Amino acid sequence: MNRALSERKPGRLYSSSILKAARLFWTASADISSTALADELRASPDISAIGLVDAEGRALGIVRREQLFGMLSKPFGREILGKMPASELMEDFPSFDAHEGLFTVANALLGDDPDHAPEFSLLVDEDSYFQGVLSARDLSAYLATMTREDIDLAGSLQERLLSSNELARGDDWSIGAWSRAARGVGGDFWFTKSMDDGRVFLALCDVSGKGVAASLVVAMAWGMLKTYDLSLGLVPLIKGLNEALIASFHLEKYLTGFFAIYDPISRVLELADMGHSHALVFRGAKARKPILGQANLPVGIEPTLEPGLVRWRMKAGDRLLIYSDGFTEQENSAGKELGEKRLALIAAKALASGERLEEALALAFDRYRGKTPQQDDVTMLSLSLR
Repeated sequence: MNRALSERKPGRLYSSSILKAARLFWTASADISSTALADELRASPDISAIGLVDAEGRALGIVRREQLFGMLSKPFGREILGKMPASELMEDFPSFDAHEGLFTVANALLGDDPDHAPEFSLLVDEDSYFQGVLSARDLSAYLATMTREDIDLAGSLQERLLSSNELARGDDWSIGAWSRAARGVGGDFWFTKSMDDGRVFLALCDVSGKGVAASLVVAMAWGMLKTYDLSLGLVPLIKGLNEALIASFHLEKYLTGFFAIYDPISRVLELADMGHSHALVFRGAKARKPILGQANLPVGIEPTLEPGLVRWRMKAGDRLLIYSDGFTEQENSAGKELGEKRLALIAAKALASGERLEEALALAFDRYRGKTPQQDDVTMLSLSLR
């Protein structure tokens, strides 16, 4: 007995072609009877659509399983379909070259309204021979898998970058840090580096937005900090970073940041607060907002930037905490934000009991949000004087 259906597996698959997302490769001759087609499809519930072809294998159209069995279930449906070739059940669906770019076709099909995308599309070669049937569901699933894999890879790369950061330590001072992205990869990062003259550079930055797009900015900014000659000072560094961001992202991405150089001999901290402002100084049992100097713009939103610097003289026992707003804006199950006051109390209690600040804040953050999802990237950086 000859089968009505035949599966035509694709030959060479290019990773960037739309054919990579297709999962339906079944065909039948256009002149086969609708009942014969239905009888074979009944035994293959996973086949949601087939391509009809002519005698030479050129694609003619698509028959949907739902359409076929919907007609079969009607009164006298089998008698009617028995006299009807399958070609009469073909529906009008878009057709694409099977080697067309994945994202070109995805944009054409899904566009701005993926909920109303065509359910199926016919994929053919340059001579119109059948190559496959693409379902909108398979396309969405394939894109989702690609996105997940890209995020996992970007997250691994970002984790590798941040894990290579040094936590500098001196005879009477130390640095602590902790960071966690909200979506596996994000726009917060910290960076520290010991300088040849004994000073130490530290920075905490928060890129606008979240996810993979923000991580691109992180990678570029982190690379600049890693290779920059810090002996040139903070102002040239920030101006260079500003120029690079604007040239690369055309004002679509920016970052707020806290950039500082600490001199252990004089205990002077020179800093530039670039639109960030999220910092606390603990002296004794009290937390206070430090004087951050003039209000600097974030980096990446103004072509001409002249950062204003401020200098503090720190005292023995001082603890500086810099953090991103992901901490204070995190909500609990009641919809209340953690807030700066609560954060200061948590940090002060941890310091009084001798806990490591990064471990105490991470634990308190998760305890506060409970089962509420993490809403933003969170990062903290501390400078402690013994």
